[in-house]
Amino acid sequence: MDVTPAQMKPEIIAISSEIGRGHPSYLDSVLLSLSSQPGFKPNMLSLVTLDQICTGLSKHTWNIARSLYRAGAKGGILTTIYNRLRKDGKPSSLQLALLGSSLRKQFAGFTGICLVEHPIIAHILASVCKTAYLHGEIAAPSVAAVPEAWRTFVPLESTASRLQALGVKREALCVTGLVIEPELISQAEHAFMNRLDHYRSARPLTIGFFTSGAYPKPHVDRMLAGAKSCWETGHRPIVFAGRDLKRTKYLARKLQELDVPVVPVKYLFSGQPIFITAPDRRKETALTAEIFSQLDVMVAACHERTNWAIGLGLPMFALMPNIGPFAPMNYGFAFKQGVCLPLGDASHLGSDITRFQKDHELEQMASKGFGKYPINGAEEISRFLLKEI
Repeated sequence: MDVTPAQMKPEIIAISSEIGRGHPSYLDSVLLSLSSQPGFKPNMLSLVTLDQICTGLSKHTWNIARSLYRAGAKGGILTTIYNRLRKDGKPSSLQLALLGSSLRKQFAGFTGICLVEHPIIAHILASVCKTAYLHGEIAAPSVAAVPEAWRTFVPLESTASRLQALGVKREALCVTGLVIEPELISQAEHAFMNRLDHYRSARPLTIGFFTSGAYPKPHVDRMLAGAKSCWETGHRPIVFAGRDLKRTKYLARKLQELDVPVVPVKYLFSGQPIFITAPDRRKETALTAEIFSQLDVMVAACHERTNWAIGLGLPMFALMPNIGPFAPMNYGFAFKQGVCLPLGDASHLGSDITRFQKDHELEQMASKGFGKYPINGAEEISRFLLKEI
């Protein structure tokens, strides 16, 4: 960038990693909530991405990191290696030096608050400036422990306890509640009551299938088989295909080969399976909010959407295998809460859902995931930040 953060005037600079969907989506929610707070003025905040602010070797190394993220989702031996490399491990000093050299130079002398959503960025900047790390995950692997950070925002007390055990001082930890998209929170109770009505009837259910940012092949294969099963047993699949044009075309073609007709979201009330794509993450969130009250079950990886099962009462079938350091812990927590089950043989998903509906198991899963934990984490964080500045 032409102007360094130290020369910029905003009290808060937020950095979006733009890696995957999870970390950046938490930041989206906080910034949206911040913009609606009384007393907030746009000139208080500047949002930048890693691509905008990194230069030279740092930028090249972050590009390699993104490539490894995508490679780790391909399945088979690559996924196994990726999981072993990332399993509960902190970045080395060499990795931080390669990733962070230009970042540290950019933020040297910055006196405002730097809000980051990725643990590696927090590790890089915590010793340079006043760094607030937004940790939206329930899971807390060791990479998420950044003892030098000024503040670490976490969703639950159990997350805070885990990070404290990993060396983060208690006074630096802020327990905020689950960070969930404000667009979904505004309709949470209405959507939950709709869901209960659907379960108690004999009507077919609407099943949301969500891709993750890297389109892991094992997950995509299970999504396709699950959507076919649901359609053949009378339920209605809605496939959230993401933002990658090449992969969305692949998903659409494969669904058609499986005799699952797909129509765009404008035909939402037609009863047909819906296929949703979006040009960017915020548009995807808007489309999700548009139909959220119709969703009865979701199929997704145990990343950021796990919060929907735990906080919004949307029963979840988890795509396996768990990939990366966060998913296994998120899955374990959600499974223990009774709101999530592993998606085993996806070709039986439709009949399984029918059985769970008749046996009232879906109603029980939804009820265990609604009203137990606070869901206003984004608002709590935005209020805290505004108070600090």
